[in-house]
Amino acid sequence: MSDQAKTEVQDLDQGQNRVGTFTFLSSAELSLLKDPNFVEGLAKGRTLSQQDSEILQDICSTLRDTGTMPFSWTPQEAHYIDGHGQEKWLDYIIYRYKFTLFPRKKIVSDFPVYLLIEPASTCNLRCVMCFQVDKTFTRKPYMGLMDMGLFREVVDQAVSGGTQAVTLASRGEPTLHPQLGEMLEYLAGKFIEVKLTTNATKLTEKLCHQILETGVNMLVLSVDAHTKSVYEDIRVRGKFDDVEKNIRMFHRIREEFYPTSNLATRISGVRLREDQDPAGFKAFWGEIVDEVGMKDAMERWDTYANDPNLELTSPCWFLWERMYIWFDGSTNPCDPDYKSHLSPGNVREQGIHDIWHGDALTKLRTDHLNGRRTEHFPCDRCNLSFE
Repeated sequence: MSDQAKTEVQDLDQGQNRVGTFTFLSSAELSLLKDPNFVEGLAKGRTLSQQDSEILQDICSTLRDTGTMPFSWTPQEAHYIDGHGQEKWLDYIIYRYKFTLFPRKKIVSDFPVYLLIEPASTCNLRCVMCFQVDKTFTRKPYMGLMDMGLFREVVDQAVSGGTQAVTLASRGEPTLHPQLGEMLEYLAGKFIEVKLTTNATKLTEKLCHQILETGVNMLVLSVDAHTKSVYEDIRVRGKFDDVEKNIRMFHRIREEFYPTSNLATRISGVRLREDQDPAGFKAFWGEIVDEVGMKDAMERWDTYANDPNLELTSPCWFLWERMYIWFDGSTNPCDPDYKSHLSPGNVREQGIHDIWHGDALTKLRTDHLNGRRTEHFPCDRCNLSFE
C-alpha cells in the first residue's frame, strides 16, 4: 500500500483531520465541494425529481450559510469522491444526504435508499456474539439460500425504485452461496454503492477476482482480533491462519491485477474482551487493508431473552434507513429481530415499494415516533435507538 493511501483525510463537514487509511482527497476537490455554485452546476442538463431538487437546494443553501455540507462528511464519502469522476458526484451526494438525514428527520423515502440482501442465512462459524449460536435459529425454517430468480427480481425492483446502496449480507455468511459470483455480476453497474460483508474464511482466488471485476465498492472483513488465540475464542470454528492468508491473498490480487480499483477494504471488529487490544488490531491489519475499525459489541443475538424495558421511547432509525430482504423473500426492519417477528411482508407476495409503505411498517414507525415502541416485540427490549 502506498504512503498516499495512508494520508490523513480532511473532514469536510467539521474541519477536523481524521487519521485513516483512505485515499487522500485533494484540497482542490475539497474546495469544489464547498462551493455551492459548483454543486449546483453538477445538475446542469439533468432532470431531477422534486425531492432530489429540494435536497440539492438544501445542500447549496447550507453551503452558502455555513460552508459545510448538511450531513457529516467522513472518509467513506472522501474515498468515493476521490475515486470517481464528477459525473457521479451529484447522485452520490444526494444519496448520502438521504441515507444520513432521512432517518434523523424521520422522512420516509419513496423507496428504500438502502437494501441488505441475504444470499445465505447459514454460517460456518459460531461467533460468541452472533445469533448463529441460538440453536432454535439454526434450523428450518430459518436456514436457506436465496434462489437466483428471487435475487434478480429483488435487484430489478431496487433499480427501478431508486435504491442507491446494496449490501450482500445479513444473518449468514454470503460466501457460502455457490452462486455468489453470479449475484455480484448481476449487481454490477446498477448501484452507487455495493458492499459485501464476509468472515473471509471462504475467499478463493476466483471469488477475489469476481469481487474486483464486478465493481464492489466496499469489502468488509469481519475478523475481531489479530492474534490466533483471541480470534479463535471469539470466532468459534474459524482458523486464524486461514483467514489471514485469505485476506493477504485478496490484497495481493488487488495490487497485482486491479491497481486502479476503487474498492476499499475494511477490517471490522467488535470489542468483547479487554485482550482484543484495539491499537494492536489496527496496527496489524492496517498494513493489509484500507480501513480498520473496532467498536463495542451491540446486542445482536438473543434479543428475545432480554428483559422488557418500559423506559424505551426513542424511535429506531432503521425504520427509516433500510430494509433487510432475507433468503426466502421475507423482509424485516432489522436483524436483532433475526426470527422476523416484525416482518412487514414477503417480496414473493408484495412489491418492495408496497411493503415499505404498507400498513405494518407504517404503524411500526408511527408507534416508535409516538413513544409506543414498547408495544412491539422485540422493540421493547432491543435498546437500539440512535437518539
